[in-house]
Amino acid sequence: MVKHHKILIFASGSGTNAEQIVRHFSPNSSVEVLGVYSNNPSAFVLERAKQLGVSTHVFNREEFNNPEGLLKNVQAQSPDLIVLAGFLWKIPTHIIDAFPNKIINIHPALLPKFSGKGMYGHHVHQAVIDAKETESGISIHYVNSQYDDGAIIFQAKTPIDSDDTPESLAQKIHKLEHRHFSEEIEKLLLPRGKQVNLYTDGAASGNPGPGGYGLILEWEGTPHKKTHSQGFIHTTNNRMELRAVIKGLQLLKKSPLDVVVYTDSKYVSEAVDKKWVLGWEKKGFKNKKNADLWIEFLEVFRKHNVRMEWIKGHNQHPQNEYCDKMAVKASKQAESHIEDTGYQNKE
Repeated sequence: MVKHHKILIFASGSGTNAEQIVRHFSPNSSVEVLGVYSNNPSAFVLERAKQLGVSTHVFNREEFNNPEGLLKNVQAQSPDLIVLAGFLWKIPTHIIDAFPNKIINIHPALLPKFSGKGMYGHHVHQAVIDAKETESGISIHYVNSQYDDGAIIFQAKTPIDSDDTPESLAQKIHKLEHRHFSEEIEKLLLPRGKQVNLYTDGAASGNPGPGGYGLILEWEGTPHKKTHSQGFIHTTNNRMELRAVIKGLQLLKKSPLDVVVYTDSKYVSEAVDKKWVLGWEKKGFKNKKNADLWIEFLEVFRKHNVRMEWIKGHNQHPQNEYCDKMAVKASKQAESHIEDTGYQNKE
């Protein structure tokens, strides 16, 4: 028997995202939108829900903050997922505790940038334009006790043109929301095999010199995360970048998995994307640097479905920045350094 998945939507405004979600799941017999809840009795989302045949519930601040109030109503519905679709109030702790990892939100910017109290709608887009950002986007994330601070589930980007205004940027963001929000909700409710995101970075002081790497493994659609770092006595930056990817893939206990590797190393990403490494392999890695690591890489690479994504380093990418900090810290902790076996000291 197919499990019946139930969604509750919380919204405060017009409700275009809420309508998209309802329409997306209406033909799906295994997913039901139980209702639309709002703190705003004049919100147009309530009219949209009525037109779509979805029940509604309006609540005030007192009911919202009372553990014996709205929470009891929501618990009686037994939702598998609570979706915040333009909901402006901070969720109280007693509701978060009652539904751990079952409340998600969509934020109209690339977290962790432009987050926090007051960062919603026009205010976000104005702040992005004022900061002269070259791109913006959406972030779908789990909800915790802090504004916009929960684990990120999914992000999508859009470029910002020189003549963009907060209004034109809002239109671009709405398109991303409507394109991705329902699909990501469906992935959470009806997983088709979870994607693993591997973020890596490496560093070597002096290059060559003392080095280290850091990595983060995140299982998409879950809050599960693993970090790892290691320092080495004498190595190079390229070897640390490559070792980080190898170690991350080695830490995956099951195979094959769908893995996206995020690296700021073009040395690593281009060798894989352009299939140079396969050509090197055919020639026995003759005269190629780091042949020992590329051989090790191919062995674990072939156990999974791996896609490389190059990202610009030192560009406020949260996971990349954290990996960089781990790598630099590991490179400086001499007491825990190990030998970079295979390094021939001639790169």
